Amino acid sequence: MLVLPRFVLIALVLCTASAAAAAADAKLPTLTEACGTTAGDLSARSLWVETNDGVRLYMIEAGSSKTTVVLAHGGRSDLCETLEFATQLVAAGYRVVAFDFRGGGRSETPPRNTLALGNDLAAAVLHARRTGAEHVFLVGSSMGGAAIVQNTSALRVDGRISLSGTRLWPGFGINNPAGLPRIRDPFLYLGTRADPRAPLKEALGIFRKVGAADKRTAFYPGSDHGWAIIEQSHFAAQARALVLRWIAAHA
Repeated sequence: MLVLPRFVLIALVLCTASAAAAAADAKLPTLTEACGTTAGDLSARSLWVETNDGVRLYMIEAGSSKTTVVLAHGGRSDLCETLEFATQLVAAGYRVVAFDFRGGGRSETPPRNTLALGNDLAAAVLHARRTGAEHVFLVGSSMGGAAIVQNTSALRVDGRISLSGTRLWPGFGINNPAGLPRIRDPFLYLGTRADPRAPLKEALGIFRKVGAADKRTAFYPGSDHGWAIIEQSHFAAQARALVLRWIAAHA
């Protein structure tokens, strides 16, 4: 039996680890590979980020600013749906971090804690802060908007913006009504008056329970939902301007 010297064994272990890391990096898709033409002209860096419970998330970052906006996508989707607004945020002078929630897009599907969406948002905020952000805002649409309301009361950020996100429906996560009064950071909710997926009465009821002293709602006519409110609706320009002004005022 061949017995290798200890230093050779250590070298082999290090080489194996390096090869494994290189292989993992090689599998990291670019934004264009992940989203195709949806990526548009957004120049973004892709990366893997691990959550506090060991789930690997696919994430992108773009822009350069001390203010970072973390974008959270809706249910049965991925970060590609956030790119139109991400491009507008970068053009307005902000840095953007967007990610695929666990089980979605290119992120890992864990064997347990599959609905711990708050851990994913916490990982995105931590990455933003570790890479220079002095101000961090959470902006989520639909499921992502609900997650920043229901699952992030322990996170300290400069503000939360929910687009049609009230509570998480069965299969998308765990609602935490007891956490709502603990949300003290500024909060903005945008919705529409006839949205069946985020009913007006429910949205107002949840809004009242949020503990922030600085909080505001904006409800528009019709039933547009999520990103459509600031991108495709006939009042999109007005709603988008409100969001950008609100971020600027709180940064």
